[in-house]
Amino acid sequence: MTNKCKFFLAAFTLTAFVTYSQKQAKDFKESFNVNPEVSININTSYTDVEFETWDKNTVEVIGTIEVEGVSKEEADKIFKNWSFEAKGNSSEITISTQPAIHFASGNVMVFSDDQEFEFRIPELPEMPEMPEMPEVQAFSFRMPAMPPMPPMPMNMSDLEFDYEAYKKDGDKYLKAWKKEFNKNFDEDFKENLEAWKEDMKRYQEDREKMKVDREKMQEEIEKHRHEIAKVREEARKEIVIRRKEIAKERSEAEKARREAIIEWEGTRVRSNGDANTYFIRSKGGNENLKVKKTIKIKMPKGAKLKMNVRHGEVKIADATKNINATLSHTRLHAYQVDGEQTFIKASYSPIVVDHWNYGELNLNYVKNVDLKNVKSVKLSSKSSDVVIGTISKDAIINGSFGDLLIANVNPSFKNLSIILDNSDAIVNLPKTAFDFYCNATDSSIVYPKDMVLDVSNNYNSKMVKGYRAKKNGYKTVNIVATYSDIEVQ
Repeated sequence: MTNKCKFFLAAFTLTAFVTYSQKQAKDFKESFNVNPEVSININTSYTDVEFETWDKNTVEVIGTIEVEGVSKEEADKIFKNWSFEAKGNSSEITISTQPAIHFASGNVMVFSDDQEFEFRIPELPEMPEMPEMPEVQAFSFRMPAMPPMPPMPMNMSDLEFDYEAYKKDGDKYLKAWKKEFNKNFDEDFKENLEAWKEDMKRYQEDREKMKVDREKMQEEIEKHRHEIAKVREEARKEIVIRRKEIAKERSEAEKARREAIIEWEGTRVRSNGDANTYFIRSKGGNENLKVKKTIKIKMPKGAKLKMNVRHGEVKIADATKNINATLSHTRLHAYQVDGEQTFIKASYSPIVVDHWNYGELNLNYVKNVDLKNVKSVKLSSKSSDVVIGTISKDAIINGSFGDLLIANVNPSFKNLSIILDNSDAIVNLPKTAFDFYCNATDSSIVYPKDMVLDVSNNYNSKMVKGYRAKKNGYKTVNIVATYSDIEVQ
């Protein structure tokens, strides 16, 4: 090959390399005149979403798609096939994208949220229940009825003693009265009276015998109760041991479940560390296509957001009220979240919120959750690790199979309620006065020595009740733990 041919070949190769390595981008822009409290619905996949507020009754939407690693013709096909759509009216705006990417023939990669994958996830073992124990049989004793006295032969009022007649007639009246008295108590009455005496004697003997039998039976019952209590205690100990073993197995199974799902998700797309930048290896060669999609939204400060975002990143730069969001494999960074209607459900989605003023947060398999300043929150988490910087008012937290750190609770707080299952927690409480209650089952709890506490143990449960500094009905801390380790500082 001549030097001239080599030069042209090198130049062609360099040109092709430069062409394929250059970034190519296209913008899609829509603008809407809206009401101050317009509703904005977002439904996206593999797309970053950024929100800004401004003092205009206008919603401006700019969708940008950047590609690298393909020719201009292939890039144009990708731009054309990005199903970006923004439509609406003055009261409601809908913004959506489709996850599919198409490029040159033989080089097609499709992202689909409806794809079915088969993989095995370990099942969680069932917790054993406490076996039924026999109850102590109750015994009843019927006391014999007292034998009735024989009926009196006459009306005793007819034999009323006349004292005035006695003073007048003396012994004469007394003899006449005795004669009349003895005449009424005949032999039949005397025989009945003797029979009654015998019945009363047997009645007393039966009472004494029954008293002895009852005392012996009571001793047998107490002995039986002690034996059953011993059997129950041994059964409880065995159940506690088995429950702890199963709790460990369950925790390991839950960890394996999370790792299996995360590993599976990792096989779908590889990220280079940049927000939502994806490399797709084509089927026809070794080329790498780099794609990044971003939607930037400017909106009025009173706008309401409803989001369903999968595989992306959401940034909210300003204060936002009443967010309704479902996030999957999506990073969220929000400056301020507020509003009674706020509800965020996040799965495999790291969360960072600078100021969480009000709302509900539901977490599933989230490794990193950082709520820097919390005024009021209702938080439920599963297999997630949560860090809360400061709680200033109240919090209701329900977590399982994860870690919880509350770095600080403001002295002006009102109520803190924590329910944990198979979790570890560190809670730093203020030195101010508050009431404290904890019910821990198969759990370990450590609390400060300066707290005044009444601790009672019942088998595998521990109940702690008391206060710090002094009793204060206006501030309360309630903790319920099962198979968890808690450190209160």
